[in-house]
Amino acid sequence: MDGHVENIDWEMGMVDDPLEKATNLESTFYSEGYDSGHAHGRLHGLFEGRELGKEKAWELWEEVGYYEGWAEMWIKLLGTKVTSTTQTGSRKGKEARALGHAQTLLELIKTFPITNPTPSDESDPVTTSLAIDEDTSSPSSAPATDLASLLSLIRARYRLLCASLSVRPRLTSAVIAGANPGSGAAAAASSGIVGDEQFAAGVVQGIEGPMKGVDTRQLRF
Repeated sequence: MDGHVENIDWEMGMVDDPLEKATNLESTFYSEGYDSGHAHGRLHGLFEGRELGKEKAWELWEEVGYYEGWAEMWIKLLGTKVTSTTQTGSRKGKEARALGHAQTLLELIKTFPITNPTPSDESDPVTTSLAIDEDTSSPSSAPATDLASLLSLIRARYRLLCASLSVRPRLTSAVIAGANPGSGAAAAASSGIVGDEQFAAGVVQGIEGPMKGVDTRQLRF
């Protein structure tokens, strides 16, 4: 008899209580809505972040590539003039200074990073931390590059080159998100070198980036 009663109690315990579902109805809908919205937002963020990264990278390297081509051209032109001995001392000294600015500008551009590796989500945190410790302890390891500061140095050296050549510099600049107030794009905007409209739009000489955003209708939700 006792065994029969225990079996009945065990079977009743296995049956879901309908009142429990009604009591937890709000939290159930909250959890399901959060999970659905989180997955939806993560997918949107992935696509939009990818397109925004392509657009800003294009604008940034359009500017840096212009500086690189400008420096290479003047190095070739001034290299032969500085080595020749037919010019006067003052003119030769001016061209030598301009050549030095062009060479320094080219060296700065060569240090500008062209990759931005993203750590894999499947990587082991312990292994990743050990690898980072080994890299920082190595004498050959270099600290992370500050893009805003490096870009500010490149722009300053480009303006020095233009001043030594008596050439009007290019006034348009790309925008780096999160730039410090005293460096990079923020400094160019605050000093009046770049107009507010050009700074906000991120347009370089009327040419917009190849990517202007994500069409959310193509996400097919």
